[in-house]
Amino acid sequence: MYTMNNIQGKTFTIFIVLIVILLVSSTAIGFFMYQKESQMRKDLQVQLQESQQQQDKLSSDLKDARKQLTLLQDKNKEADTKINNLMDEIELNEGLHNALKKENASLKDAIDAAKKEKDAIRADLDDTAKKLQENQELLKAEQDKTKNLLIKINDIEEAKQQTDAKLQAMTQQVNSYNQQKLGEVVAPSQTKDKMELGKIVINGQEKNSGRILSVDKETEFVICSLGTKQGVKLGDVLSVYRGDEYLGDVKISRIQDEMSAADFVPPFSSQKIHKDDIVVLKQS
Repeated sequence: MYTMNNIQGKTFTIFIVLIVILLVSSTAIGFFMYQKESQMRKDLQVQLQESQQQQDKLSSDLKDARKQLTLLQDKNKEADTKINNLMDEIELNEGLHNALKKENASLKDAIDAAKKEKDAIRADLDDTAKKLQENQELLKAEQDKTKNLLIKINDIEEAKQQTDAKLQAMTQQVNSYNQQKLGEVVAPSQTKDKMELGKIVINGQEKNSGRILSVDKETEFVICSLGTKQGVKLGDVLSVYRGDEYLGDVKISRIQDEMSAADFVPPFSSQKIHKDDIVVLKQS
């Protein structure tokens, strides 16, 4: 009977260890995906800013084209005025045709030159109108590109919300596991002493503590079991211990109710930390 209970206890312990490994792996994957999504979001924001800058440049070019169009229209009016003045002068000097024959010839040349200038102005106007239409099409294309980038950013926001929901579910699972662990039988050598979870004695002082749930050596961050319910907040510094040995500090960069993610404070790194090391809030 005792052997059967012992086997069942070992099986139950192995099952619990497997669950903890799965939970820690899922949590690390969730934070990794969150960082990747954050990077994608930053890249899309950079593209959006570049698109906005190009759009502003096109708008500036469009304003310049409109100014040129206005100047050409003014020149066209000037040319029309010159032609009308020349025509009036011809009519006034019809009676002096013989005496002013040479002058009329020069006036005709001036009229021809004015007409050529007018035709050139009209050609410039047509070319400017064509460029204006091309700039408007480019501006519309940039606006469509901006709209697509905003849609992508919204998609990333939705994916981020889904990731946060998964992390919340993982937190609840960790809490459930911790409650189950509280119900485990204390070993005979420890039955006479009272065990107090979440406490650690360092340098003769008792402090609230947690433990390292996982270490991501690729991106240099850790996940620990302290959250807002334990009184820590974003930006707090946690000291890491292995037994009574002080290893280094980590700084909280993302936090939830029952767990948080923290970055290493140099020269401390992932090479010096292990899973289940103790963390305590560092007193300022």
